Parts: sequence; C-alpha cells; structure tokens
Amino acid sequence: MKLKATLILLALFAGTTLIVFLLMYGTGNPNLRQNTARDLPSHDAARAYVLDHKLLASVDQIQALYPGGPAFLMLSGRDDNGQVKYVWVAGPDESIEVYGTALESEGVPETDIAEALKKKGIETDQIAEIYAVPRDYTSKKIVWYVREKGEKRHMLWYEYETGELYWEAYGEPTAWERDKAFQSFRKDG
Repeated sequence: MKLKATLILLALFAGTTLIVFLLMYGTGNPNLRQNTARDLPSHDAARAYVLDHKLLASVDQIQALYPGGPAFLMLSGRDDNGQVKYVWVAGPDESIEVYGTALESEGVPETDIAEALKKKGIETDQIAEIYAVPRDYTSKKIVWYVREKGEKRHMLWYEYETGELYWEAYGEPTAWERDKAFQSFRKDG
C-alpha cells in the first residue's frame, strides 16, 4: 500500500514538473515560436522595402524595438505629402511584413503620454523607454509603449490615437508582492 502511494505521489510530482517545464521553456519546436517572435530584417533591406512599396518617400531613422513581447523594426520618415510617418516591419530580409503604419499627426503627442505618466507618479527621469509601436503581430493597432526604470520593469501601453491607458504590467511578476513586503517593514514617521 505504501509503495502504491509513493508511486502515485512520484507520478504526480513528475507530471507537475513536466507541465511547469513546458510552460516555462516550451516544447523546443521552432515552428511554434513563429507566433511569438519574428526575425528582424537588416536596415538596408527594410529601407529598400518601405521605399519600393511607397510606404515612405524618405527614411530618416531606423530603430529596433522590443516592447515586452513582439519585436519590430521601426522606420520613421516622411510620406509623399511631407508628413512624418512611422512604419513597423518584421521578418527576414526575403519576406518582410508590415505590421503597422501611422502618421505622427494621427496620435497624441509623446508629451501628453508623459503628462499621463506624471499623474500616475512616474516622472520623466524614471522613464527608460517610450515609443509608438504595434500592440501585437495581428491587430494593426498602434500604442505608446512605456517602460519605467527599475527592477520591477513596470510597463504601460497607451492607445496611440486617444492616449488612454490600454494595459499595465510588470516584467518582474513578483514586483507587487515585494512592494507589499517592504511596506510592512517601514516605520511611520
């Protein structure tokens, strides 16, 4: 009877360990990663792509962005009407895909997002990154991505057109617990 109980507990432990391992590290199948991570093209290939496809008339800046999930190459420049425009691409050089475009005039200014952050108690000097980026690989929705400095890796996403807070998360999943723990040790004045 004890042997049977021990074997059942051992099987449960092994099964739980396997599930946790798969959740944390995946199956190792590279085909499954295609939904979560895209290769980024070279700067030259991305520049040629947006110019050839008339997405931009000129390219002023190219920047790789890693907003807490999907990765994009952002090209900023001017369109045929002379307006500042952003284009986000990903994929290998031979099969570049566009994941979003936006005119600077279509979104709220970065300064408005900085003001919204101040209302949340996040000062400008506490901001590690702030830029416009597609929300994901499928929606074509553009957001302002903000990452606060510090070990908590506090991230906020604001709607590009309205400036409304869309999502808030922590890159360090136990950050909120650690804050609570430290608060219990603080002495009142």
